[in-house]
Formats: sequence, C-alpha cells, structure tokens
Amino acid sequence: MTARNRRRAVEAALFLDEQADEPQTLDALAAKLGLSPFHFLRIFRGVLGVTPHQYLVHMRLRQAARLLSTDAPITRIAFDVGFGALSNFVRTFRRAAGVSPRAFRMASRGDRKILQEKMALTVYRCGSRP
Repeated sequence: MTARNRRRAVEAALFLDEQADEPQTLDALAAKLGLSPFHFLRIFRGVLGVTPHQYLVHMRLRQAARLLSTDAPITRIAFDVGFGALSNFVRTFRRAAGVSPRAFRMASRGDRKILQEKMALTVYRCGSRP
C-alpha cells in the first residue's frame, strides 16, 4: 500500500468521523477522493481493516453510546447519529453491544465499561445497514 493510498484512506475516515450523522454512499466517498468505488473500497479496507460502511456504523454506535448516558430520547439519538429508522438502530446496537439501547442506558448509570468493551469487540461484525 502506497503512502498516498494510506493518506486517502485516513482522509476518508476523518471525513466519515465529521459527517457520521449524514447519509453517505460509497460512490460519493470514492468521487470525493477521485477514485473508482471498487478501488476506494479496496484501499480503505486494506488500510483500516474494515469497509467504509462498517467504519461508519462503528462511529454512529460510539456516538449513540455516549448520548445514551444523557436523558435524550432514544428515538432522537437514533436519528441524530444518522440511523434512518429506530428499529434498525435498536437491532444494530443490540447486535454490537449485546443489550438494547435502553438496557445500555440503564447500565450507564452503573458499570458501563463492561458493555462498552463488549461493543468494541463486536461492532465490526454488524451486518445491517444504517
């Protein structure tokens, strides 16, 4: 992997970090970097070890986990972090964290670290799309 391609992948990841709550497409991300979607996907995965979609879901779930420690409604959190449907958010969060967003919120008032560690280990296995 060339230094230029590593820079491109990191640039795309930083863009996704900043825009995680916005809808993203592989074609738009690739075009932003002047690459074909296939080449962009190959570079991103080669550098970061996950697809752009997996990276984006991970960013959204991390942000949601932080927001669940507040009193914001779970529905609002789901939409604020970029999920298009509450059911998809709940299913994806449960798959990653091992508990529902509501149970995570309740645990955040107790021992949240255990759940966050579990979430970090399983988040890349999520197959559903936001």
